[in-house]
Amino acid sequence: MKAVRSADPLAVLAANRRLLYWGLLISLVLHLIFVALYFRPVEQAEEEVVVRLEWQELDTPLLIPPPQLSREFAFKKQVIPEGTPIISVQRDQTATVVGGFSGLGSQLDRAVAGRRWSRTRSGHDFIADMGAQGMGLGVVGVPQFEAVEMTSLKEPEKRIDMQAEFLDLDAIDTGKYRGMVIQDPADKRNIQGFVYLGLAWGSILQPSRQRSISQLVRAINQYTRIEARVIDQMFIDSQDLFKAPFVYITTRSAFELTEHEIDNLGKYLRNGGFLVADNDRPELEYGPAEASLRDMFKQALGRDARFVPIPNEHPLYHVFFDFDDGPPPGGEELSGGNFRSSVYYLEGIFLGDRLVAVYSDKGYGAFWERESENEPHLKLGVNMVVFALTQKGSIAQQQIDFYNQAR
Repeated sequence: MKAVRSADPLAVLAANRRLLYWGLLISLVLHLIFVALYFRPVEQAEEEVVVRLEWQELDTPLLIPPPQLSREFAFKKQVIPEGTPIISVQRDQTATVVGGFSGLGSQLDRAVAGRRWSRTRSGHDFIADMGAQGMGLGVVGVPQFEAVEMTSLKEPEKRIDMQAEFLDLDAIDTGKYRGMVIQDPADKRNIQGFVYLGLAWGSILQPSRQRSISQLVRAINQYTRIEARVIDQMFIDSQDLFKAPFVYITTRSAFELTEHEIDNLGKYLRNGGFLVADNDRPELEYGPAEASLRDMFKQALGRDARFVPIPNEHPLYHVFFDFDDGPPPGGEELSGGNFRSSVYYLEGIFLGDRLVAVYSDKGYGAFWERESENEPHLKLGVNMVVFALTQKGSIAQQQIDFYNQAR
């Protein structure tokens, strides 16, 4: 038997390595070809767009229509017929007649005599147009008069501020202001203007006697020349509060104000506001309504909330009607038929010399709502409103001063 020769292990290993190298080389070449084909940039064909513009002549030309007149056109100047007399101004600033005035007679003398016309800056003549048959005389050119100094017959302390006297209050009443008046210092009953009144509301405060303000408005319109009107609800936390020269609060139960309402009320009183707080349960001594009203002022004004009796000689009792004996009695009668001695007067809060608030333990709102036997109570209410409008430093007076400066 022939002996079988075994393969050389080294030769087998060398042959396998050669096959491996060729395989790797072929794989590398294939990968390179794939990558080259995959990442080859694609050229996009560009399309050429051709736009052709053609202009076409229109046969119809552009026409601009003539303006349409809304009314007939007329010259303001008029032709003066020949023979019209001419009035010229001489240097002595008197009007003299130049030209013929046949047939005029003494009528022209009476018409021209006694007239002294200031000379115009341009020195132009004035034209006098005579009517038919010389019976009328009219000046076509109006002369410009020179300003002269006027003297008043009134004494200085009794004279009205002329700038304020000629204020057109009706024109100012546009809703921006809630009240403005002009009062003659020599005659307190000579007062005119306008005012808007309303009850003050809070988040918890609900005013009682809601007809009281409408009745007070009627009294103001009846007794004075102030045109009073009722407005809608006035909220204490609103910015509209600072437009109101007079605020009225009345309640018969306890209430509290929010921090914002307290802050707003304090700023209102310190900046010219005027508030009347009326206890609608005056027969209850130190009742819940009185406690809430007094506490309201203390929270709004702090240490400045000092209640002092208003003396009978105070302008509040004499600004329009005179109350020499102080305020009229209200509803402060106790159950036993006696009256509370502490409410013979009204109490006030002063900031400096200005009365900013009136506290009433008399329940005047109930009397204002009546249809009879309430005349003194309504008259005192009129005094309160007039005082709020005319007091120095009040909102109404600040508005007049601001308006005068703006003019």
